[in-house]
Amino acid sequence: MSTRTQPDLAARFAEAMRAVQQAARAGETTTGWISAEVSDFVRFNRGRVRQAGTVEKARIELRLIREGRQASFVETLSGIAVDDRARIDAAFEELRLIVGDSEPDPHLAVSDLAVCRSTRLSSRLPDAEEVCEVVCTAAGDADLVGFYAGGPLACGFASSLGHSMWHEARPWFLDYCICSGGDKAVKVTFAEPDWRAEAVAASIARARREAMLLDRPPKILAPGDYRAWLSPAALAELVGMMNWGGFSASALLSGQSPLARLKSDADRFSERVHLADDLAAGGLPRFQSDGFERPGCLGLVDAGRFGAALVSPRSAREFSLLGNGATPNEVAHALSLAGGELAEGDAMAALGTGVAVSNFWYLNWSDRAAGRLTGMTRFASLWIEHGEPVAPLSVMRFDDSLFRLLGSQLEALGRQVHRIPDTQTYDNRSFGLTMSPGALLAGLNFTL
Repeated sequence: MSTRTQPDLAARFAEAMRAVQQAARAGETTTGWISAEVSDFVRFNRGRVRQAGTVEKARIELRLIREGRQASFVETLSGIAVDDRARIDAAFEELRLIVGDSEPDPHLAVSDLAVCRSTRLSSRLPDAEEVCEVVCTAAGDADLVGFYAGGPLACGFASSLGHSMWHEARPWFLDYCICSGGDKAVKVTFAEPDWRAEAVAASIARARREAMLLDRPPKILAPGDYRAWLSPAALAELVGMMNWGGFSASALLSGQSPLARLKSDADRFSERVHLADDLAAGGLPRFQSDGFERPGCLGLVDAGRFGAALVSPRSAREFSLLGNGATPNEVAHALSLAGGELAEGDAMAALGTGVAVSNFWYLNWSDRAAGRLTGMTRFASLWIEHGEPVAPLSVMRFDDSLFRLLGSQLEALGRQVHRIPDTQTYDNRSFGLTMSPGALLAGLNFTL
């Protein structure tokens, strides 16, 4: 376990927060949204370390608001107090020149309730050396390809109105494949609140065993409806599609939501479906970049029926709604699907004969208004007979409705709920994740 002292990001950027609070002149409101990380990255290829390093990054989005107008500027922070204050003061001087030429924003909303809160979640993290040793030892002679990312991740909001909000956590994930020649592989995204070397090694050992099945001749299925077990990762992909405007108040009111039929009660999911944006369980920040607090858990679907929409401050003002602190893009950041009664160890027996889908390659709407999806299977999807894996499947396309898959065709949900983190690292690591069980379906419609 790492003995390296982890940085205190709140202390490192406290002066930047104070600079934002003190920058306003008469008639002005100033705000700042900080995102910061200290991330260890380790990349693997053929079961060996390809690259390892640490990235430290912090930036602040500054906003100046005056007479209903606003302008923003993104600045990089160094963590050196005197330098950061100088950058912030200079940025606000530039914004003063810009904001006067801006048009008034009729939907501008910044919380006038000055909240001070600080949350720091601790977790056990490895150092890079331990990651390398555990993963390479567990991989053995297997062709493991993937990467580890972990370390302190934080965000904060400050304003001249008195806001001082901070959230800091230490999430990590290991995203990897065990390749089995050609385009065949077992794909795993593994994450837990705490790093446990034995759990990581067990995950890799399980993936290696599954990869051995891929050496068998593939089975080619004719198009049609097949019983299916969706792994938690595959089901998380389906559930994640609802975040494409499904619960957005703006999308619902403008007719662009794929869940409009659910909202109007024209269609429903199974009573087994309980879906929430569970920030508390996910360990995510409970505030956003306009200074509004967010509920720890917001019920989105309750027993198959529409629960609450995600209402951002802008939508609340534009449509005269009661807001609930949703982020400007009105997406859930900790989608959590409640588990059911089916033990994962019994899933193949319950499936009997059918398809076990481990991952989907991509998904898209084939009929957005009807909640209909299309996509391709990928990685270790298997043909199961009498509860036993028989052969890998060739890649197949499905086209089906969410209302059918999570409605009439949903036989059971898995008991164990898995944490599946957002692994994107393009601009920065993400707090986002999906918490999902697996699902047993009476039918999944494959078209080719």
